Amino acid sequence: MFNRDGEAFKKLQQRFRRKRFRHIEAMIRRLLETRSEVKILDAGGRAIYWRMLAPDLRSRVRITVLNYDAELAPDDVKSGDGLRIEKVVGDACDMPQYADGCFDIVHANSVIEHVGSYHNMIRFANEVRRVGQNYYVQTPHFWFPVDPHYGIPFFHWLPDSMRAYLFSSFRIGARSLNNMFPDGDHRPERFMLLWTKSLIVSRQGA
Repeated sequence: MFNRDGEAFKKLQQRFRRKRFRHIEAMIRRLLETRSEVKILDAGGRAIYWRMLAPDLRSRVRITVLNYDAELAPDDVKSGDGLRIEKVVGDACDMPQYADGCFDIVHANSVIEHVGSYHNMIRFANEVRRVGQNYYVQTPHFWFPVDPHYGIPFFHWLPDSMRAYLFSSFRIGARSLNNMFPDGDHRPERFMLLWTKSLIVSRQGA
């Protein structure tokens, strides 16, 4: 039931991803009321993710996908998709190449938990807040019992040595995320009304 290769797990992840993406599109449409184009930085993302973008928005959205070279290399979109995407090799914890507020939106979906140490998470958050006039950040919640990357129950509560064998990532609680993004609007993403599956923080209004 919980194995990542299982259809139930895939459908659950896709449903939550599509629901989150509706919020991204709503942010884009609101910004397009006052400008002709929206510039987005997908920090630590992949180009294929943006295939969900509505066709009527593609000509008015310019997307920069910043990630490590190994993550960008196998990821591609079709030239006929109408998506305007630039891939940039870089580290989202340190982006001196970008001026303050140079992107209309900075987007990070399940990324901050992978940047390494808690110190790096703070650096990542600071850079997101600096280069983005608005931002949308999502991360799995520490207390949700099923790891979203693997579909393995209690994965993130296993001993460090066992977790490192499978994959190295840190889970974040609400208090930590509040400290990293003090200017954001924080809300939980719930599963079956009982468990907080993910934490979402956004800043809108610029």
